[in-house]
Amino acid sequence: MTRPADSASRLMTVVLSGFGLAALLVITLTDRGATYMYARPWSFAYLAALLAPALLLGWRALDSRQPLVLPARAWTVTALAFVAIVLASALVSPWRGPALLWSGPLLAAVAVFLLAFDWLQTAPSPARRDQLLTAAGFFLGLVALTSTGLWLNGLAGHVAAPWAVRNLYPLGHPNYTAGLALLMLPLFTALAIRDRGMRRAGWVAAALLALAMLITSGSRGGFLGLAVLVVVHLPALARALRVKLWIVVVAGVAVLLAVLAWNPRTRTLISGAAARATLQASDEQRAAMTEAGLRMGHDRPLLGWGPGTTPLAYPRFRQFLDGGAENVLQLHSTPVQLWAELGAAGVLAALALAVLALGASQSSPDSRHVLLALSGYAVFSLTDWQLDVPVFSFALAAGVALLAPPAARVFAPGRMAVGFGVIAALGLIGVLGRRDPTPELNVRALALARDPAQADAAIVLLNQSLALNPDQEIAHFNLGWLLVVRDPAAAERHFLAAAHLVPDKGGVYFGLGLTRLNQGHRDAAVRALALECLNDPIFLTSPWWRLPEIGELRPSVTALTRQWLEELAAVRALANSPAAREAAYLAALLDWLGGQGAPGQILAAANTPERVAYFVRRPEPPDFTAARGRLYRRERTGYPVLMRDLDLAIPVDLFDVQENFLAVELRPLFPAKGWLRSPVLLTLLDAPRSPKP
Repeated sequence: MTRPADSASRLMTVVLSGFGLAALLVITLTDRGATYMYARPWSFAYLAALLAPALLLGWRALDSRQPLVLPARAWTVTALAFVAIVLASALVSPWRGPALLWSGPLLAAVAVFLLAFDWLQTAPSPARRDQLLTAAGFFLGLVALTSTGLWLNGLAGHVAAPWAVRNLYPLGHPNYTAGLALLMLPLFTALAIRDRGMRRAGWVAAALLALAMLITSGSRGGFLGLAVLVVVHLPALARALRVKLWIVVVAGVAVLLAVLAWNPRTRTLISGAAARATLQASDEQRAAMTEAGLRMGHDRPLLGWGPGTTPLAYPRFRQFLDGGAENVLQLHSTPVQLWAELGAAGVLAALALAVLALGASQSSPDSRHVLLALSGYAVFSLTDWQLDVPVFSFALAAGVALLAPPAARVFAPGRMAVGFGVIAALGLIGVLGRRDPTPELNVRALALARDPAQADAAIVLLNQSLALNPDQEIAHFNLGWLLVVRDPAAAERHFLAAAHLVPDKGGVYFGLGLTRLNQGHRDAAVRALALECLNDPIFLTSPWWRLPEIGELRPSVTALTRQWLEELAAVRALANSPAAREAAYLAALLDWLGGQGAPGQILAAANTPERVAYFVRRPEPPDFTAARGRLYRRERTGYPVLMRDLDLAIPVDLFDVQENFLAVELRPLFPAKGWLRSPVLLTLLDAPRSPKP
């Protein structure tokens, strides 16, 4: 009587497993799959990859004829507690609907962990372990082949320096490539040691492909992970090769140094500070992300802001950061991401899992080997967050399943808890989960605003968007431009809000100056325009100054900008910093452009090779007033990615940027937009007579 039910259960398992694996393969092998999984039709594969393990786990947990086998009680409790933390964090998030949807990869990973453990326990362990490792090897081997093939195909035109082309395939970012390689290398190596003949040769080839992926990714965190893998496996490698340990150590160090030196980007790990300066912008962005993540967790320490909500919460903290991007999708550190999005509860759950894994490695050689294999990726995870991409969360979940010991006795209530937990999670996400409506409102508004006759409708939509989430620079900035003439007082409020969300936003202080000018507040307008020149000095050459109403303010704006630069130079916190040197150069540049600088003053202040090479010829100041200009509007190409909705049209700001062609050709002469720290800009904005940060 049980055979038909058993056959139906096996059929359901095969169908859901195959469906989920096929969907996972689609979004993993698709070029830039980590981005396109948020766009149709790939989003359907993304949804299927997340739903399949949840449905299969629910089926298995409630199937009394073939009871679900759970790991030891501590492991089961930790897994269920993590699910509860993720759901609770999403439910109390200011953005409950999106947070519930974005909790999917984490919840599905727990389902994969329990399913993989159950599958490993339903047959002799060594046989099932070998089958799981082999299946993972074939899956990741196909990924490695695809990655290398796409990278080689993209080398056209870069034959002279192929190592300078970073491998971002197949998921769309070099860090993803490095993370995949760190998961692949120990797996392929273990399979090569286990098998013989042609299978061994195939696994060795796959390991070489993984190593090529890691090298071509140029990821510094990836190379740190590789170094850890090499170090922890040196004793085992010495035993396998039957040579003395010191020989393997020397050879391993030599190989690591050679690999590091081969890639120009990773070469900075072993070279001097001058070479590392080329990556200063990346380091500054990572430092800003870390500070933002720490502040985010500090503001909501128990459960964080909700899974996946970093792009929505980050703008609240942008004003406190020294540099960095306007907004980010993730914080480039797994511990920081957990703290920011899941709070102390999420961090404690992760620590509990780490403690359990370390304990299991002490009692089982197989578990110890798995833990050592994951050590490289564990170190790499300190420099990146990848658990929102299913292939990473699922691979790690399967690895953890290999670590977990079986329960000493059957824990029947645990199975019911798992089954009803799946139903509850799917119900909550299905009923309450929904996309954030504000991005669509913003995009629709900006599309309508291209037609002046639709400006009123655009204003209504942007106000609706801000009523749902007031921390949106895109809405404040563009609403300011819509109101700059019809309601300059309201426009001023929106520009001030936008400036406090993104202090180094290009054009925000210019818009603020226009609103104040339209209200007859000349002195306040001068201060705002001076801030625009301070934030983005190339604005000094903009054709906007050719308008009489704006041009007549230029002497006052230049004088105030020069005054602020002198005052900033006296601030001790900025002494001997890059900002102080740039401030001194900008002051000299203002004098030179105005024909007031002493001979040699600008050359003495020049602080980059390009500037020195230009001013050493003692040129006359260019006549920017006679140069041609161009008018355009800036696109926000990253906005759909940040909002995890690539079906959105790319929004275009309403600010008419006017650039001077001659100034663009001489761009290196001008400090880059945002060269001055955001807190300093806001201090000047809020208290212009007191520039101290």
